[in-house]
Amino acid sequence: MKPGRHYEDFRDQKKIEQGGLIKLSGAFLHEHEAEVLNLVKHEGKLAEEKNADHKVTKIEKANGGFEIETSDHNLAIHIGKQLHHAYKGNHEFKYRKGEKYAEVIWSRD
Repeated sequence: MKPGRHYEDFRDQKKIEQGGLIKLSGAFLHEHEAEVLNLVKHEGKLAEEKNADHKVTKIEKANGGFEIETSDHNLAIHIGKQLHHAYKGNHEFKYRKGEKYAEVIWSRD
């Protein structure tokens, strides 16, 4: 150890969770699954072209709908707004205090 250095300098800073989760559900989703997922993938691709760190990282079926993970909270919010703009339905945005993480819940019956 060099003189004058303290262990405090090497402490890990609190890891802040980043990214987003989009939950899709409803009868409309089942009837128009391909269209809705294409919109999600398209918005993810556009975001990734602007910034390689912003992308859709996972799309999977869950609880009778889909769960989509994003690497950036703003991308999750943007996709939620685009879903509402294109297909209407109900949407809700949840944010975690002090973190860059967003949860978007979208459904349409």
